[in-house]
Amino acid sequence: MQKSWVEPFVSVASGYSFVEALRAAADGSIYFSDLLGGGFYRVAPGGAVQTIVADRKWIGGTVLDASGAVICSGAGGIIRIDPVTRAVVPLLTEVDGVPIVAVNDIEADARGGIFGGTVDFAALFERGEIPTNGKFFHLSSSGELRVLREGLVVSNGLGFSPDGRRLYHSETTRGIWVYELGEDGLPRSPELFAPLEDSDGLVVDREGAVWIACWKSAKLLRFRADGTLDRTVQLPFAHLVSVSFGGPDMQDLYVATGTDADNPGRGGVVRIRVDVPGLPVFESRIAR
Repeated sequence: MQKSWVEPFVSVASGYSFVEALRAAADGSIYFSDLLGGGFYRVAPGGAVQTIVADRKWIGGTVLDASGAVICSGAGGIIRIDPVTRAVVPLLTEVDGVPIVAVNDIEADARGGIFGGTVDFAALFERGEIPTNGKFFHLSSSGELRVLREGLVVSNGLGFSPDGRRLYHSETTRGIWVYELGEDGLPRSPELFAPLEDSDGLVVDREGAVWIACWKSAKLLRFRADGTLDRTVQLPFAHLVSVSFGGPDMQDLYVATGTDADNPGRGGVVRIRVDVPGLPVFESRIAR
């Protein structure tokens, strides 16, 4: 039976526009971006917010690399950031010889590569048009790029099942796709796991349930592995955008929030407690 309630939350960071790219690190750090306001940030274990990159816009995803670097998406593609020196190195700037407008959510896989999706944020945010030319891709740890699907509207959150055999992929306007992974670790033909118009970021817990942030309704939805909706959490924000499990027991669910004209400056990061721990995520191992 589906459960629905308003969950108590703790504010972790606030005062931003439209927070995205959440990633909780093992040392207690929380990385996030301001997709519309620009910038990439870190909440240190003590709670202080540090600016990692001040002027990068449209960052939709963050992955932690085994080298200690942070990899993030955004305008122009994917970059590697040294969190100490703040040095930035481009990793992916074009697909099939065409410059990338932006990359949204990204997720590392068990082999150290990265799944992600391009999105024409210039069309969406600057021209008021619905993008239609997004590409879902895989970047291997050695740097080999493979386009997996084309014609996506807005590629969003990604996550793996506990056994590593399935990949969940959010495409805003369509819903959550699920792919069976082959022996090569790459996805086969997708099936629609949950039709949702406003699906955004997602994570998977240890029971194999998929938590989805819905940006328009400002709800968190938890779907069991069989596709049954069993939980709805409403939070008092204009938008819910990105999610990440963290904490010593992996039962802290961090949620990125977005603002609108009626709620300016309410974009930020909040934390709620959940009863089922989240799955640990993979680190990338992208060759320098």
